[in-house]
Amino acid sequence: MISQKFRIRRKRTSFRAIVLNNSPRKVAILGGALIFLFIVPSVIDRTPSVIPTVSQPVEISATSNEETASIFEPFPFPEGLREQVTFWKKIFTTYTTRQAVIHDDWYVNVVYEVIDLDDPEYSSEKEWKTAIKKATKKYETLLGGMAERWETPHKLSATEQQIHDLFKDLPASSSFKKKDAKNRVRVQIGQADVFKAGIIRAGQFLPEMKRIFSERDLPEKLVYLPLIESAFNPSARSHVGAAGMWQFMKSTGKQFNLTINGTIDERKDPFRATRAAADLLAHNYNSTASWPMAITAYNFGLQGIKNAAKDVGSEDIVKIIEKYKGSRFGFASRNFYVEFLTAVDVCLRYAEFFGEIELRKPLKLAQIQLSDYISSATLEKYTELPKEMLQELNPALHSSVFRKGGLLPKQYALNVPASQKEQFEKRYAAIPKSLKYAYLPTKARHKVKKGQTLSGIAQRYGTPVKRLMSVNGIKDARRVRVGQVLKIPGGYVSLAKRSPKASSSSPAPSKSGQTHRVRKGETLITIAQKYNSSVKAITSANGIDNPRKIKADQVLAIPDQKTRSAPVKTVEHRVKKGQTLSMIARLHHTSVKAIRQANDIKNPRRIRIGQRLVIPKG
Repeated sequence: MISQKFRIRRKRTSFRAIVLNNSPRKVAILGGALIFLFIVPSVIDRTPSVIPTVSQPVEISATSNEETASIFEPFPFPEGLREQVTFWKKIFTTYTTRQAVIHDDWYVNVVYEVIDLDDPEYSSEKEWKTAIKKATKKYETLLGGMAERWETPHKLSATEQQIHDLFKDLPASSSFKKKDAKNRVRVQIGQADVFKAGIIRAGQFLPEMKRIFSERDLPEKLVYLPLIESAFNPSARSHVGAAGMWQFMKSTGKQFNLTINGTIDERKDPFRATRAAADLLAHNYNSTASWPMAITAYNFGLQGIKNAAKDVGSEDIVKIIEKYKGSRFGFASRNFYVEFLTAVDVCLRYAEFFGEIELRKPLKLAQIQLSDYISSATLEKYTELPKEMLQELNPALHSSVFRKGGLLPKQYALNVPASQKEQFEKRYAAIPKSLKYAYLPTKARHKVKKGQTLSGIAQRYGTPVKRLMSVNGIKDARRVRVGQVLKIPGGYVSLAKRSPKASSSSPAPSKSGQTHRVRKGETLITIAQKYNSSVKAITSANGIDNPRKIKADQVLAIPDQKTRSAPVKTVEHRVKKGQTLSMIARLHHTSVKAIRQANDIKNPRRIRIGQRLVIPKG
């Protein structure tokens, strides 16, 4: 028999639910921690425990239809989803991560058994996990044996009759109920403790998140979606690479203007990721005109949900859930909108489920754009903001920038407490220039070959072993492996004077000592405008023959202020759905030609939603 393992339930994002089946996946994440669970199959001879089915009316029945509509407005709550919402409400508010609910994958309100870790029968977590595995096998065996006798209940044993009764009041034919029932046995770990902690944590973020959604004329209740994605944990990460509170994949994050590189991952910044999520949800809604479809698309993909609606001939979410049989439209996608509705209800009425709990105080942050590369130790010394606080308020920054030898990136919008913004700016200005750097990064990577040592590699690139270890997070210099790719640190140029160890491969700084590191998508035109310079001046200063052939991460010397032309005023515009260059030009009282030149646009028809354009003014 294939060894069975717990796995992450949601293909793309979920960190919270664990499923027991024959999947080859083996990583589950609870509360941000990775858990590897390996269960040995065996046979169980216990009869099912007498557990009330989740199909019984629970909390939701206490509200009237008017109250229910008010809770979920403007999101439709079809009667056909009531049982599913009831099930998930029990998972979110009653059962904890110490309880395993064994249920039917399709009829979620059919619950066979709940196995409690706190039961005296289990002396350890290992025994509990083994019991879950045994119970799952037991119900698969029972259901498999019942299939041929489903229509003759009098021939069933007492245990089988008990299982049969769980299905008797459900819709659909008995043939569907018995068909593959043994393959629909699923384990859902409770989440009440995780979600309670998540709601407490959400207190820091919700006011600003609501402001962001309101600013875009989007329903504020969408801010409760991260409860089911990450329990409002900015550091959450799934085994498929989704990260942050909103669980963006890299490609989607970049599509919605999040910076993701070796130093910065804005998926982990709660408010920057919220802006991206708001834009994504707005795009989904604009494309579907249906909130159930737009929200399901957050999990299943926009084209996926469009294909599903086309296949079943309806945009009714209940019909899509019941009738669409696409191979990718699994348990997670079928239940995503239902879980969202449940999260809204739980978040709005959390005191009814968890009692009076104290939420964390809202974060009040200000952003200060760093004018230089600078170490966290320097910031801590001169601004008196502890490094630990800076790291906590800026989860988008890789931990390496806070280590010895690391630098916070130039032009990064650093989060600081709003109450200390003015003081921070004054103290930052007073930091000696010798401690501020124009960073000249050597974008080198070295793949370790057989026989190479860290000291030998450091000597080859002219960098200290300790710094090479720091940049790569290596604790033991002896533990480098063949094939490992190392980042090779570059040199620094102080604003006060150039370091003799600065990279000779980088361009010499201008008389002003100012340099610019090219970002993906930038052109010489936009860079010139940024520094009130000209393309000609920059190409001349850097020996560039073809102004179109600059590449990301290239470091350019910026000509001295005296040689620059008069300032060119610009504003930034983010392209919205339906906008054209001519419309944008009229909006900003400029010309299409000026916008094309400022953004190096060759084809005026090829602009995309969310694209940021530099708009020349005056």
